[in-house]
Amino acid sequence: MFDIPMNHFKSVFAYKFFVVPSDLNYFLARFTNTYGISEEFWWQALQTIEKLLKAGLILNGVSVKSGYNHDIEKLWCKHKEVFGDLAVTNLRRPDKLSQKLWNDRPLESLIARVNQMGHPDSRYGLLSYANENDDLFKFDQLVFELRRRTVGLDWIVGNDFSDDGLTEFYGQPYRDVIVQRPERQIRSMKIPDGSLGLIGENLEDVIYSWNFPFFRNGSDLERPAPPAVAPVIAGFGNSYLYLLLEKLKDSEITELVSERVDWLLGSVKIPLDAEEELRRILVT
Repeated sequence: MFDIPMNHFKSVFAYKFFVVPSDLNYFLARFTNTYGISEEFWWQALQTIEKLLKAGLILNGVSVKSGYNHDIEKLWCKHKEVFGDLAVTNLRRPDKLSQKLWNDRPLESLIARVNQMGHPDSRYGLLSYANENDDLFKFDQLVFELRRRTVGLDWIVGNDFSDDGLTEFYGQPYRDVIVQRPERQIRSMKIPDGSLGLIGENLEDVIYSWNFPFFRNGSDLERPAPPAVAPVIAGFGNSYLYLLLEKLKDSEITELVSERVDWLLGSVKIPLDAEEELRRILVT
């Protein structure tokens, strides 16, 4: 964990703390939009954009530990300042998308709408929403472009970690990849997989399948349950923050280790008890 180049360390933690969670938010945003669960769509859309903006900023020398919270308008302004001519500032209608499903309002309009309707208060039914017919298409494009920028612009391709798909760019900065390979995602996307039919044929089956208290009919209880519902061994997962703490307990606290942990503590907001424990370990 610590015997890798500094930029590689930064990339791993940005991926684990921001990009992977944003992929799940993106999945849920598209799912809820597709099925008309609009209130949840806006919250998940905000979370997706927020995490991708934060990942791009911390990998280009900007701390997001304080001053931003969930405010994607502030984050986007900082993104434009840091990324300059490579910032995501406009969207273009896909050639195969009907003009009827696209308006030409500037990107800041979408950012503002997501910021407003995806505000944390939306989780409590405190906000109204108003959808437009191009919301999903613009959201998709914005996520695609922001995700491509979750890398240090001036990192040198091939120096800190290998990428077999970019060997022709070895020795060049990643900003060249962004410009010359507009279809290229720097990172693979981590998304759920499996059959949509596992839980039944209709959305309401999500509530009633294998639900004993909220009983609808016997067939809901008789439907074969997937492993996630009735596992032989229940699942588990350790956060990368936990793994970091565990690794530190078995590591000599060298200057190299301190440098990496100090970067993390200065760049990302983590739970206070975890931050205090990390600082305690560094000084012992």
